[in-house]
Amino acid sequence: MNPSLPTVMDWPAPAALAETADAPARFGPSSCLMIGAGFLTPFTISLVGEIPVGELVLLLVAGWAGLCALVHRASPGPLFHRRYLAVLLACELVALLAYVCSDLYRHSAPRDMARGWARLILLAIDVVALAYLLGRSRHNLLWFLAGQLAGEMASTALFGALFDDAWKFGYGVPVTYAVILLASLTGPVGVVLAAGGLGALHFAMDFRSLGGLCLLLAGITILHLLAPRARLWALPCCVFATLAIATFLFTHVRDGDDMAHRASRSDVERTAMIRATFEAFRASPLIGQGSWFSRSKVYEDFAQIRDDLAKEAGIGGFAGPNEEPETVGLHSQILVTLAEGGILGGAFFFAYAAGLLGALWDQVMVQPWRRELPVRVFVLVLACWNLAMSPFSGAHRVYIALAAGLVLLVQAERTPEEPA
Repeated sequence: MNPSLPTVMDWPAPAALAETADAPARFGPSSCLMIGAGFLTPFTISLVGEIPVGELVLLLVAGWAGLCALVHRASPGPLFHRRYLAVLLACELVALLAYVCSDLYRHSAPRDMARGWARLILLAIDVVALAYLLGRSRHNLLWFLAGQLAGEMASTALFGALFDDAWKFGYGVPVTYAVILLASLTGPVGVVLAAGGLGALHFAMDFRSLGGLCLLLAGITILHLLAPRARLWALPCCVFATLAIATFLFTHVRDGDDMAHRASRSDVERTAMIRATFEAFRASPLIGQGSWFSRSKVYEDFAQIRDDLAKEAGIGGFAGPNEEPETVGLHSQILVTLAEGGILGGAFFFAYAAGLLGALWDQVMVQPWRRELPVRVFVLVLACWNLAMSPFSGAHRVYIALAAGLVLLVQAERTPEEPA
């Protein structure tokens, strides 16, 4: 054996991951890699498509994990023992093959084929790399988030924010994570108050999705004040209260007609995206429309639906349906993969969604309170929102892989002795 490479015995057993839940966040080489990957993810470079710089770090990590496995002929870390990781990677392969078949059938443009296939390959690499690093220490999740938050704030300060909205597309998410992390040190009551305050702040700043998720976190944290058996009965009340408060804030915490206009434009845009991708999937559920819809009319249909909805709502400023079609990242990870690759093209996201829901149930309904839970729950609920309402490209690939790694970590804590 090469002594310069870590042996399998250097890794903590899965059971040990669950025994140090409230231990101080240890710092080591893997933590440096997590901070670096998190910090660099908001910065992108253009190759075939937009690639987060942090993904290059994860590519090196995945290569190192593969080298360790090859040299020692054993899995390179405890999270590689999980069946769920094998399921995710198998579904990733199925999705890639579905994309290949769809692109060949549709005669997709070569550049779009390369971008479509690269997304799936890079996502698999990210999942492997983050499973490796999270297996080193459960606290690496926090180190990644610390790097990510610093990177997002630095990117916004250096290059500005999308649509000049520095809160929604810059500082809002970092501030949210930072407040949740600090509030978790004070206990569940502090988290409830902080998350509720953040929810009101986000609604006031026209960041409705994050405001709703913060209110949901407040409701979930209230459940942790109860015994596990009582949480199931209290869950409907918490969901109803969250919806009621979110509705009140949405209708009352506004800054005049300008904010209402922006909200209406956002609603029209998202509704048109969902309808266009759903119609594309329904039109070809087996073979799909091909990567980036380069040989289909999905973008034209999106522009037409958006134009119709905008006219109904009395909103202007969108490109017309007869103008040059827009090649934008349609905002739904699962719907886009279903529309591009058919039912098998969405295989990864079916397994991913099941893992997210299972991990959420465990963290919310089963586990007792501990300091890690609020940020873990927020990562999971944000991943669920992104699954339905965010694009499958760029930095989102890394965040998908991070949530999948957290699911693996939760499973390792729940059933630590699962065989390879």
